[in-house]
Amino acid sequence: VDKNKLRSDGRKWNELRSLYLKVGIITKAQGSVYIEMGNTKLIAAVYGPKEILRREEFSLKGKVSCEFKYMPFSRAHYCEPRQNFEEKMISKCICDAMEGVILLERFPKAQVEISVQVIQDDGSALALALTAASVALINANIEVKDLVVGTTLRFFENSDVLVDPTAEEEHGPFSKYSGGAGFHLAVLPSLSQISYLKQTGKIEQSHAKDCIETCWETCLRLATGIKNLLQESIDVNVQR
Repeated sequence: VDKNKLRSDGRKWNELRSLYLKVGIITKAQGSVYIEMGNTKLIAAVYGPKEILRREEFSLKGKVSCEFKYMPFSRAHYCEPRQNFEEKMISKCICDAMEGVILLERFPKAQVEISVQVIQDDGSALALALTAASVALINANIEVKDLVVGTTLRFFENSDVLVDPTAEEEHGPFSKYSGGAGFHLAVLPSLSQISYLKQTGKIEQSHAKDCIETCWETCLRLATGIKNLLQESIDVNVQR
């Protein structure tokens, strides 16, 4: 943040990057979305529900699987084609969050498969992946409790707070600001419920509470924009 309280890309501390989405871009998937926030760009696709054929996996409730992957040249460093530990952990985070929102009892003996691929990572990829997975589920006509909307926040020890951080702001050296913490929050805006929360780094409890409240307010702002863009995208497809 410079002396005018502006970030390197000209945004204020709580200002979001531009958002764009388009649904139904993968014809072989039941639901899909291309979504970008600033220079962070993802594709999410949903396949199924598919019948679970193996007897030992029988369940009265449906199951969810997820694969999250950075494309080879999506980050500053080359990403191997095989899933690494970070990608597996993010896959589990998305899966856990979506299991809590999908009405799994509506498709027993079946599984929904979610695929999220990051085309370009310029920060806040996890939060956008959670949002993208939710939008793809809606596009696939999978019954859900609510839309899931995610956001990321970076807190620095000098009390600077940055909402929707870029890759430099999110992953840059903590020493630049002498310490700090990161927050990833996803909410169900209509139900006023938290779907996912993750904190990294160290922070005082009072500051953590303020950061979570800021994330919550940001998610509600985002939800309005996403719903409007989703409706516009649906209207365009209907007109065609």
